Amino acid sequence: MNGARHRVALGMTCFFLLCLTVVYPFLLYTPNAFVTRWREWYIETAMGTMTHQWLATWFIPEEIINNVMLKRYLMNQKQQDAVSVWEDTRQDEAEVSTPREEFYRTFSELDRDSFEQFLKENPEYIKNGYDAIDIDLIGAADKRDYTTGIKTTQGDTVLAVNAEYGILIAELRGEDSLGMEYAGKLALCKKPERVIVGTCAGLFSYGSYVSDMVRRYDAILGINASGFADYNGNGTGGLPYGFVKSQGERLQGAVGNGWKIIGFDENDHLQVGSFSDTSHIRDGVEFHPALIINGENMVAGSGLSDQQPRTAIGQAKDKTVIMLVVDGRQFHSFGISIERCGEIMERYGAYQASMLDGGSSSVMVYNGREITKPTTLSKNPEGRTLPDAFLVK
Repeated sequence: MNGARHRVALGMTCFFLLCLTVVYPFLLYTPNAFVTRWREWYIETAMGTMTHQWLATWFIPEEIINNVMLKRYLMNQKQQDAVSVWEDTRQDEAEVSTPREEFYRTFSELDRDSFEQFLKENPEYIKNGYDAIDIDLIGAADKRDYTTGIKTTQGDTVLAVNAEYGILIAELRGEDSLGMEYAGKLALCKKPERVIVGTCAGLFSYGSYVSDMVRRYDAILGINASGFADYNGNGTGGLPYGFVKSQGERLQGAVGNGWKIIGFDENDHLQVGSFSDTSHIRDGVEFHPALIINGENMVAGSGLSDQQPRTAIGQAKDKTVIMLVVDGRQFHSFGISIERCGEIMERYGAYQASMLDGGSSSVMVYNGREITKPTTLSKNPEGRTLPDAFLVK
């Protein structure tokens, strides 16, 4: 019996030594394209978190990590001095004869044929007219692969349309790095004057869930915004990092150092940049990196492949505000890369766009409940307590 145990122990020791002397160096240093892609993905994903960087730093030499993270440095250098400049984007007002035509002009991203077929099959949604349409087909936060029958012109499945607030919400699904899937929600907000930065009740002391901030401001839609002080992963969420301005009131100054102010001005244009004068910003926060500035995709070709839960905000030339939240670190959605976020924003016509805080902070709330699934150690469906949020009210 003891001999058998010794043989097992010897076998395990030999296997461990083989991994340590052959497999481990091979995985670290081989130029094999397949292994290199996985190695870089692993390093970028670990280093892209606030609390799990040890998954890379404990096992991988600093030189290798620095070489991989050089891509992020080069991306930041590319956009260092980039700043939003809105040209005259006013469009000639089309003559609209009926509420129906006005509806389709507003929701230009709706595939008209699929929507008309949906209304034909579900006439209860049109009984009060097109200007009173309120469709909400969103199920559980982690539900995916919807078949509502309604599509955007970009090919995504439409889950909600609210004519009063000018909101359209679509399901996003796809494959990102190494063929791993992601799932999330994209909200199009047609009334940018309704978009504000709302703050938690205990700002600078303790945070609130985005759902609480939605209720506090009597809003219909909300996504997380600022990063925050999170010492050893135990922050209360009440202390925002960087610039915060809410409904014209400046609450905290900018930190700069490559971070971008992301906010709406008096003309309801989304501004992204390192502004020394923020008097023109009515509602804004600070984060990085920028995704699109003045129509130029600032992250295209960066090569960054790390998949994380993500939140981003953008605006098209017609002033449509684009809010994106993608789940991550879960079975139904592994996460999405920054580069892919830029592609989605570009696909929906963003002229300006930026990342917001991500990771376990990422969440979208609509009609009083979470419609994305945050990833938190506590598995709390409301996510984390946070300092502020972009709201539609």
